Amino acid sequence: MGTAEAIEPDDSTPDPTTPTWITAPSESERAPVWEARLSRKAGEPAPVMWLLGAHGGAGVTTLESVWAPAADSRRGWPAAEKAPFVVIVARMHATGLDAAHRLVMQHRAGAAGSCSLLGLVTVAAAPGKPDVSLTRRRELVAAAAGADWHIGWLPELLSTDSAALATWSPGDTAPVARRLARPLSATEAVPISFSGVGDELFAAARDAWNSR
Repeated sequence: MGTAEAIEPDDSTPDPTTPTWITAPSESERAPVWEARLSRKAGEPAPVMWLLGAHGGAGVTTLESVWAPAADSRRGWPAAEKAPFVVIVARMHATGLDAAHRLVMQHRAGAAGSCSLLGLVTVAAAPGKPDVSLTRRRELVAAAAGADWHIGWLPELLSTDSAALATWSPGDTAPVARRLARPLSATEAVPISFSGVGDELFAAARDAWNSR
């Protein structure tokens, strides 16, 4: 995708007496709002939902490869798109959740153009159950986002090129698992966690479109 110009956000300053957790981010902390549509390859369909990475390494490239109706919003709010429906993507760690929170609060402050926020998707940063403090922090961000989903740890992705991953499209059904057969790899079939979240996100985008 190409570059897009950004709408200048307002220069309002947060009230220093208000807890930072519930204030809008400062101008320097906000993601840009794209005033021009992001470029696509000739004949490529317009995305149904946009993935806004809260930080580098959030997992957007992988999710974009797996979810056919989704596209990377290039770390900005795609306000000029016909379907400006956004899901914020962040890793399940402190830095990722804090960055996601800033984006959520930017949207709640009305500083994200005409974009509609579908919710928050967190991506596991490590195997196992996260620390309780992270879980609680995620709950706060998710509550502010209005809806949330989580993609669990899948070690296979560490050694798989994202371009080789199987792709999910709305209406796809999972292949029938054969008894005693080896599990299908992520290049042969979309993991259930990815397809399940994809289904729910697509439904949320469809509802947002119908309510316009």
